[in-house]
Amino acid sequence: MGAVAVVTGAGRGIGRAVTDRLLRDGRAVVAVGRRAESLEAPFCDDRRVRRVVADVADGPALSAALEAALRPDEAIAVVVANAGVCRTALLEAPDAAAVWHDVLATNLDGAFHTLRAAGPRLRPGGRAVVVSSGLGKMGRAGGYAAYAASKHGVLGLVRCLAHDWAPRRITVNAICPGWVDTDMARADAGDQRAAAEARIPLGRFVHPDEVADLVGFLTGPGAAMITGQAYNISGGELGQ
Repeated sequence: MGAVAVVTGAGRGIGRAVTDRLLRDGRAVVAVGRRAESLEAPFCDDRRVRRVVADVADGPALSAALEAALRPDEAIAVVVANAGVCRTALLEAPDAAAVWHDVLATNLDGAFHTLRAAGPRLRPGGRAVVVSSGLGKMGRAGGYAAYAASKHGVLGLVRCLAHDWAPRRITVNAICPGWVDTDMARADAGDQRAAAEARIPLGRFVHPDEVADLVGFLTGPGAAMITGQAYNISGGELGQ
């Protein structure tokens, strides 16, 4: 399609599903992951995938890695800021400050660094999608303050960039998944998965491919007039 897509957190879970979807849509993809081993098995030997090892929490390193992966005159058509971590700590816990710093560094600062690095290369009419979370819109007991705050912050970033980048016809949207059947969510739910699924009106976790399909829509021709929005994909668990 004449320009590449960039996906962070591409080695597994939602990021891997999004990369697979963008490849099916005919795009070349710069797949960014924090660890080289996370990018080895996915996507087989598809020559349209460029594997980039970088930590989104390190803005200068991420920018340098992206510049090295792109040709001097190459544009970005799509950027998906997906990389994220989930750690919990009650506010009074001894490690609360460390958890707060680590989670916001990846989830919020990482989204900022990703969009800032990709922005100058985004072509007119390009698409940016940021993976937020249902917890960016609602609270939950159990020490999720850092995670929810980071994902709520992402929504503010998206809504402001939607205005700032509108003159270039670049759309900026967020998706807010509920429980998605990924390694991170399975570890978070633990032995409470059945109870979590019971609270979902449609009765199951979302599949990563279903999230990727929503990204595919938002980065496709039918979403040219959608920007500054935050889409739930949660099986009905989130009310707004």
